[in-house]
Amino acid sequence: MNLRPVPLMGRALALAIALLAILLVLGGLQLARAGGSLWYVTTGCVLVASAVLLWRRNRWGLRLYCLVLAYTLAWSLWESGFNAWALLPRMGLLVMLGAWFGLPVARRDWSRRDLPWLQRARLRGVARGGTLLLVIAVCGCVAWVLVPGAAAGVVGGAGIRPGPAPAAAPPAALAPGDWQNYGNDTSGTRYSPLAQVAVGNVASLAPAWQFRTGEHGEPGEEYNFEVTPLKVGRLLYACTPRGQVIALDAASGAERWRFDARGDYRGVNTFICRGVSYYDSHARQATCSARIYVATPDNRLWALDARDGRPCQGFGSGGAVDLRAGLGDVPPGSYGVTSPPVVSRGRLVVGARVADNVSIDMPSGVVRAFDAMSGELAWAWDIGRPDRTAAPAPGETYTRSTPNAWAPLVADDALGLVYLPTGNPAADYYGGHRRSFDHEYGASLVAVDIETGRARWHFQATHHDIWDNDLSAQPVLVDLPSVQGMRHAVIFGSKQGNLFVLDRVTGEAIVPVAEQPAPQPSRIGEALSPTQPVSALAVNPGPARLTEAHMWGLTPLDQMWCRIQFRRARYEGPYTPPGTDQPTIAYPGMFGGIEWSGISVDPVRRILVANPNAMPFIVRMAEVRATATVPAGMAPMRGTGFAVSYYGFLSPLKIPCLQPPWGELEAIDLDTRHELWRRPVGTTRDTGPLGIASRLSLRVGTPQVGGSIITAGGLVFTGATLDQYLRAYELATGRELWRARLPAGGQATPMTYEIDGRQYVVIAAGGHSVLGTKAGDYLMAYALPGAARATH
Repeated sequence: MNLRPVPLMGRALALAIALLAILLVLGGLQLARAGGSLWYVTTGCVLVASAVLLWRRNRWGLRLYCLVLAYTLAWSLWESGFNAWALLPRMGLLVMLGAWFGLPVARRDWSRRDLPWLQRARLRGVARGGTLLLVIAVCGCVAWVLVPGAAAGVVGGAGIRPGPAPAAAPPAALAPGDWQNYGNDTSGTRYSPLAQVAVGNVASLAPAWQFRTGEHGEPGEEYNFEVTPLKVGRLLYACTPRGQVIALDAASGAERWRFDARGDYRGVNTFICRGVSYYDSHARQATCSARIYVATPDNRLWALDARDGRPCQGFGSGGAVDLRAGLGDVPPGSYGVTSPPVVSRGRLVVGARVADNVSIDMPSGVVRAFDAMSGELAWAWDIGRPDRTAAPAPGETYTRSTPNAWAPLVADDALGLVYLPTGNPAADYYGGHRRSFDHEYGASLVAVDIETGRARWHFQATHHDIWDNDLSAQPVLVDLPSVQGMRHAVIFGSKQGNLFVLDRVTGEAIVPVAEQPAPQPSRIGEALSPTQPVSALAVNPGPARLTEAHMWGLTPLDQMWCRIQFRRARYEGPYTPPGTDQPTIAYPGMFGGIEWSGISVDPVRRILVANPNAMPFIVRMAEVRATATVPAGMAPMRGTGFAVSYYGFLSPLKIPCLQPPWGELEAIDLDTRHELWRRPVGTTRDTGPLGIASRLSLRVGTPQVGGSIITAGGLVFTGATLDQYLRAYELATGRELWRARLPAGGQATPMTYEIDGRQYVVIAAGGHSVLGTKAGDYLMAYALPGAARATH
């Protein structure tokens, strides 16, 4: 039988609609039984009828399909409003299938001679009208996503105050053209007074030089090149994850010296180095008056001569201090320094990371201060023994499994205080075994006396933390105006998106903090805190509380899957306690809110910039007390009787189940405490379904790992997103002014400096093993035209 092409295409469409309808009915029934939306099952039933009629070439098939489109549009607008990303999974696939009716070949199919003229005209009108609506919808969505300043662009206030702010001045740096600390100045603001690169000329920024370290991670390792280099004098200092320190000529990027610790890294699986520390003793000696400090993966703290990279022999033993001293049993990979030490009043203060969810018997989270010249222990802050600041007696150890401080620290030399953001004690997702001092100091900011090592005050950001809400970002010190005059403040962010603003002398809240009721009870029998602290100042790109309507996908099918999983999981808002009876949704999640990316502050205008994430996670727990068998995919938390797994809440297409954006850049006026602007950052250029790069630069707002910096030129620089770009934004408005394609993922915090009268911006492009961005070993430098360009 010779079938005409047109009926064959029409029947293929009917089959596609029938398949979609069956899947919607089957999944929709599950969703409806879980208490979810009825749209999926009802739409599926109508589409079944439409498909049957279309197969028979009955005009009511088209009419029913148009009815489905109208019903879906009404439901979509009711549920999500005029949001292109929200409308995409609800309308996109149905509109694409319906577009066939508007094609000329389809219109010829509906122009059969056996139909009356009026009916043929009506059908052609419906098809043409559908085509017009499709074109309008597609153009509107493209404009919404791509045009700057649309809903995917700038949101918020009208910009910063005109002109410079009164009263405050930026903290003094040792040299205005240098970047001598992780956060540039000793206050951790990540603010530079340089203004050669400014709003008016940043578009001309071009590559100046690049440098490759030659070091790469091995398959299966967590290897992240996240360094923020330091610049002192004519040299730029950077560390690699495997313990190398490299000094470069700051003008050309040429290597001047390299130190390799060559440690024994067997059994270590996590390699991260976010930076080195610098100290100048101003001593009149031939060697090591100025020093670079780095902690290597074998837990040795090295002091190197800043001029040539040779170990300082008077520091510890052969130039290194063994950080394992006093810790007792330290299995390889269980303990390590990932952030640079802080130097204050001749003391080198060091915290460390302790591996999560392994056991309740882990190395201590003790924070120690060493003499910056000799390496001798000055004090140890061991929360289990607060009255003992010396090293443990022979045969003893620091208190094991205490909260640790792995984030970058910050110190106030004038006040004599070092500020420690702590994590939670082992293990993260169960706290029934915790001791009184664990409850008191976990997930807290602690002010410790730099001379004595004793805590002055502390403020807890999460009570009885069983959500991995450790404080992972460097605090920032800034002076804020008040009715009593300028007030010394410390600001730090949390993974819940809270921005806590405290008096850094007393720990008193400057911005109000309220204790709000938290979900109860625990499903595994541990005592939970009835309340949790919530700051009146907060940032978060996602909704404050998730609903089924926030679940997302590229099509109705994967969105339906996410809705079903949401309904099957336990979610009662922030701080929903995990249990063994059903999965729990943790939101904003372990990458959510403010991670180690931290915040930047312009201390002149008193503008805060943050780049928060919204990434829900699924937490599963299983009881393993009565059996040695651990469920597949779970890790035992030894000593708790439970096993745990936690992973991103992703659809079968490996796309977040949460509606975009997942990452934003936001500016806040610290005087008025009002949001100035916010915008999604990051495109789908290097990511997409199943981890395949889409090559489409759609501004979805991707998750971010890496911080921002602010300059006196009115600019904000940041990489961090899942696409490989370094970007510059206007501080006043949030407009993107410039971007440069990076050779690998820019999951690091950039920095800027000046040498020979030229300002440079530098970022490490090394990728991120957990996020799956492209790995690399690059340091990329940019400057205005005229800078010498070189490759090493």
